[in-house]
Amino acid sequence: MKYTHRYIARIILEAETALFVGSGETSLTKDALVQKDHHGFPMISGTSLTGVLRHALEENGKTKELNSFFGFQEGKEGLGSKLKISSAYLILNDCRIAEGLVLAENNRVLLNHFDNLPTRQHVRINDKGVADKEKGGLFDNEVVYKGCRFVFEMEVKGDGNDETLWLALLKQLNNPLFRLGQGTRNGYGKMKVGSCKQKVFNLTDETGFDTYLNFDPSFNAENKCLEDYEFEGWKDSLIHYQLKLKPEDFFIFNSGFGDEEVDNTPVTETVVEYKNGILVFREGQTLIPASSIKGAISHRTAFHFNKKMEAFADKENAKPEPRTGTDNDAVYQLFGTETGTKERPAHRGKAIFNDSYLKNAKNDKIFNHVAIDRFTGGSMDGALFSEKVTSYDKELEIDIYLEKLENKKAIDAIKAFEDALCDICKGLLPLGGMTTKGHGMFTGKLLKNNEEIYCYA
Repeated sequence: MKYTHRYIARIILEAETALFVGSGETSLTKDALVQKDHHGFPMISGTSLTGVLRHALEENGKTKELNSFFGFQEGKEGLGSKLKISSAYLILNDCRIAEGLVLAENNRVLLNHFDNLPTRQHVRINDKGVADKEKGGLFDNEVVYKGCRFVFEMEVKGDGNDETLWLALLKQLNNPLFRLGQGTRNGYGKMKVGSCKQKVFNLTDETGFDTYLNFDPSFNAENKCLEDYEFEGWKDSLIHYQLKLKPEDFFIFNSGFGDEEVDNTPVTETVVEYKNGILVFREGQTLIPASSIKGAISHRTAFHFNKKMEAFADKENAKPEPRTGTDNDAVYQLFGTETGTKERPAHRGKAIFNDSYLKNAKNDKIFNHVAIDRFTGGSMDGALFSEKVTSYDKELEIDIYLEKLENKKAIDAIKAFEDALCDICKGLLPLGGMTTKGHGMFTGKLLKNNEEIYCYA
């Protein structure tokens, strides 16, 4: 086969939520570190991008054509890949990346911001509301700041008949399900395309051949031959739920750390903005982690599904038996499971949660607590502790997406899921920490595909 054409696209992606592309490494203080380039800036490897894009094409019915496009190896049979995807590098000031072996002096100050990235604390909670020691308990990982931008390049060598698959590949960048890294169902890795420029070079044409030869591979080069790619509208493949909530009082999503004033503080995180090509770091943004919201909704979904199936714990020899966690059919279908069996194989969750950031929340209210000795009625030695909580006088929004399910069993699961969301709006399902002390009560309304389906009056 003669490869007479070259297809090149240069894409800029922006992280709409925090990003975690793991390096497989740990440190003394963190269980999982993000991937970084040789300078120490976060990056996304080309293999990560390739895997996500190939999987997206497979899910959209392009399986047969992929062997010739991405390459394959089956025993002695094989074919090299036509597609080459670079790693994605962090865009720094003046829309440039850090190239070369030596870091420029003006980028050394920026590097200090990425030496100690934000850390997310996680703990698996069981159906009894306490840490599940059997499934790992407490763990943490680094994340890359929300708002960071990355640039990468794709190139395909072909014979002129690859344009359909090439355009299908570019289209996946605009897919609502396009997310990168780990924890994509827990709020991480939502990306949007900042810009996409592409060009098809016909090497049989003298002008096209010369233009391709003069193409500058540097990500800091402008390459005026590239043209803007216009994305088509994507068919709605997700159900969009939106919670619009007003706090009834204080709430706290715990950082796991204290400060000079208290033992527990709300979790806050720095986000990045690009102002006139300059990175600006906005510190102290109050965070509502998607993983915390997901855990609460998962447990309440199991409750409503058991109720609908009339699986009650107070019934002797109840059939069906009430089930929790991934043993519950609704949780299994909507939230997935890491470990499976032949009858119930492992699969990723269908429910996708986004982190939320509150710009003007206040985290200065302090509550002091002391444990009381029930025998003496006095305080217990060493049992004094304090916490800061969050107050917010505006409406906050929490976005949740659900992949459409085809099977009939999913109808009851989705109904239980929506009932759990309504419980939040009714003030029946508190969110965050210290909920037994009255924190985390919200009321509001629930929207489904921008149509209101419940409102607390």
